[in-house]
Amino acid sequence: MMRPLLAAIVLAPLALLCTCGPAPANPEHAESPTAEQLIERAISTHGMDGWDTLARLTFTFRDRSYGVDKRGGTFRYTREFMDSTGSAIRDVLTNEGLERLRDGQPDPLTTKDSLAYVGSVNSVRYFFMLPYGLRDPAVNAELLDSVAIDGKVYDRLEVTFDREGGGTDFDDVYHYFFDRSSGELDYLAYNFAAEEGGVRLRKAINKRRVGGVLVQDYINYGVDGRQRAIDAALERYLAGELPELSRIENTEVRIESGG
Repeated sequence: MMRPLLAAIVLAPLALLCTCGPAPANPEHAESPTAEQLIERAISTHGMDGWDTLARLTFTFRDRSYGVDKRGGTFRYTREFMDSTGSAIRDVLTNEGLERLRDGQPDPLTTKDSLAYVGSVNSVRYFFMLPYGLRDPAVNAELLDSVAIDGKVYDRLEVTFDREGGGTDFDDVYHYFFDRSSGELDYLAYNFAAEEGGVRLRKAINKRRVGGVLVQDYINYGVDGRQRAIDAALERYLAGELPELSRIENTEVRIESGG
């Protein structure tokens, strides 16, 4: 999935462990936050406040090494891997666009391929850096009703994107679920129209702190096709009927943040 290029912006049935419905009243949190307050609290809770100034990250995802060097409004994202021919590939995405190097030499790309590689590099980087990307100017966030999942109360945001700056798939819709007690992003779900279309729901797992930043992996659930209602996917997940598609696991993580 292609997310905003200039942004700070791709599940085997489970036993029924969750219940869904209106969140129970909580006297300590009786007043719901605004969408902006929810986003800022989550960014702070995840330890990403300093990323507006500086963020240097490296991690490995599916045998590919990724790097992020973000300084203010400038960025440099990299991806390195060996292709099927044994060539060393290095993609470098900056504010100026994308360059691919093959064994250290520039590798000319078609416009179609360039857009595809921009999308794949940016998508992995975007999801790894959540919830920081919700500060992006192209993001439109609306507070939805809270829900209860597995005995916890979750404040829920619906996020859409402006056409300008919102990437090729600007019309995708996202829901983000934040633990009301901790402020952490525990679930996210989105629908998409690309290829056959479909809906995905991700559950955060393996939470740990690296350089003061909360890093988490995800179980990726979902279905392809024209049934793209996020609420329906959530109901299927809670009923143990949404299939697991993959695991989003990041290793060799190193992070340096500005302040």
